[in-house]
Amino acid sequence: MKVNCNLFDIKLHIIGVAGINLETLVQKAKTGDVQAFREIFESFSSKLFLYLLSRTSAREDALDLAQEIFIDLWKELGTFEFRSDEAFSGFIFSIAKRKLYHYYQSKRETIPLDENLPGASYEMETNDYRYLTKHINMLAEKYQELLKLRYWSGLTFAEIASVLNIREGRAKVWHHRAIKKLQTLMEQHGEAI
Repeated sequence: MKVNCNLFDIKLHIIGVAGINLETLVQKAKTGDVQAFREIFESFSSKLFLYLLSRTSAREDALDLAQEIFIDLWKELGTFEFRSDEAFSGFIFSIAKRKLYHYYQSKRETIPLDENLPGASYEMETNDYRYLTKHINMLAEKYQELLKLRYWSGLTFAEIASVLNIREGRAKVWHHRAIKKLQTLMEQHGEAI
């Protein structure tokens, strides 16, 4: 069954799944309901795209990866047992992490430290944003990923915990530590958060 999802129409604002019963959509999509899958796609595409863009720094690569991820999601949906909205979000982002791993292997690159990533706030001035991104990229990988999931993709701590395969409390602790380390780095370089 072919799913027609045009990723070039992705809206660049973050949308959530509030107001829809995700469990019902997942169950319908598992039976081949293309409209239910399209609603899942529309609910998660922006979050996923922003996350991928923060990891690849290339719009075209992020779009290609997003498309591959939704194709894999369609194929793997039958193996998913719905427990919660957060677990489903984690399922999608675990597919994304796997695709990113293969993406980096194929390019023989490490995770980029590009400073031209999209900002969580479009009002932030470019220089401030570059300065902040530069310091985020100095953090340990787990803190970088957590901050990008939280601020670029707008995920909740429960969703982040599911993606990173940790408990929600641990995600909150890592977030607190990441912010403290980021603040220390910026203070060492003459600016504070």
